[in-house]
Parts: sequence; structure tokens; C-alpha cells
Amino acid sequence: MSKEIAVNVSVRSDDQGHWVEWANAGESGSLGPYQDADVAENVRAAKEREFSENDGHIDDATA
Repeated sequence: MSKEIAVNVSVRSDDQGHWVEWANAGESGSLGPYQDADVAENVRAAKEREFSENDGHIDDATA
């Protein structure tokens, strides 16, 4: 069974720099600002990979 979760990760730029905006499973946030657009794109790709490859949340991990 596949569960569909809406994931949105994008880069937004303004006069302060480049921001990675994300939304996943009812939560959202922003990372940045990054001065380099390539760095922001790498962070965006990593965040998207984090959401698509990890089922749980880091706070759910047990020792």
C-alpha cells in the first residue's frame, strides 16, 4: 500500500539571499538565507530527498 503525502520544496530569492521553503505532512519551514543560488539548490535537493526517502521524523527515532 502506498501512502501519498504532499511534499513541496522550493527555492525563493529576495534581497537577503536564497531561501529553501518546504512543506511536508502539515508542517512547513524555511532554511537560509544562502548567498549562493547553487548552495540553495543543493539544500533544496537534500531536503526533498530527506522527505522522499525517510518515512519517519528524526524526533521519532529511539536509541
